[in-house]
Amino acid sequence: MMETKETVEKVVEFAQTETKTKIFRHDYPVSDELRKVMVSEVCRDFMMYALDQYYAEYLPMLKEYVDEHHPREEKRQILIRNLFWWRILYDSSVKVGSNCIEDYISENHHWLSKRPILISWLRECNRLIPKFYHVGYKYNDRVLVVTDILTAKTLDVIVYDQSAIPPKKGEIVMGTLIPLGDGLFFPIIDFYHFDFEARQELANHFFYYYDKCSKTSSMHEAFIHVLSSMLQIERLVFIDHQENPSSR
Repeated sequence: MMETKETVEKVVEFAQTETKTKIFRHDYPVSDELRKVMVSEVCRDFMMYALDQYYAEYLPMLKEYVDEHHPREEKRQILIRNLFWWRILYDSSVKVGSNCIEDYISENHHWLSKRPILISWLRECNRLIPKFYHVGYKYNDRVLVVTDILTAKTLDVIVYDQSAIPPKKGEIVMGTLIPLGDGLFFPIIDFYHFDFEARQELANHFFYYYDKCSKTSSMHEAFIHVLSSMLQIERLVFIDHQENPSSR
């Protein structure tokens, strides 16, 4: 009985809260109240801030990249939106002292300073890199287990966006996962879903292109080069299946 009581006390002690915790930790649980603030208030407010500050500036470059890869019309917008967050994070990697997240923290310091864990969490997000994932298991359309293709690490994911496309088990997706504590993550927006029919070709070529690009590029730069190759493979598979339906 004594041991059970001590265990419960440790869990309560380790749970990260809005006012008592100063440093965000990936592996420690987060209180329900804090998680709601992180997802529904801070993340949403930051997203609106970033879109307002940078979307118009970045859009021409993002459209140019997308146009070069000729995605199908129904996939263009989600690709542009994911690329926008790549660009935000890329800029953060090269502008360490002055970037979108640091500017947001500075402009909202009057209330964030009272909740230091949120500042720590935002700065943790500042180090994120968009990645490619394999959907390994679905509890339902909103709760998934994905595998980081590069590291083979499995991650528990909650999809909060109710308009997100339900993923298929076995498909490959691309996106930016935000840590929630207790080993949980959520995509900042819906993933870019590669065609299910292209999954094998994508997996077969991923490491070749990643190894090639990472030798001379940063992780953020390598990502955008690998994405280019993956989009080209997806398009070639789609064209092949259109011209040769029996090859599906």
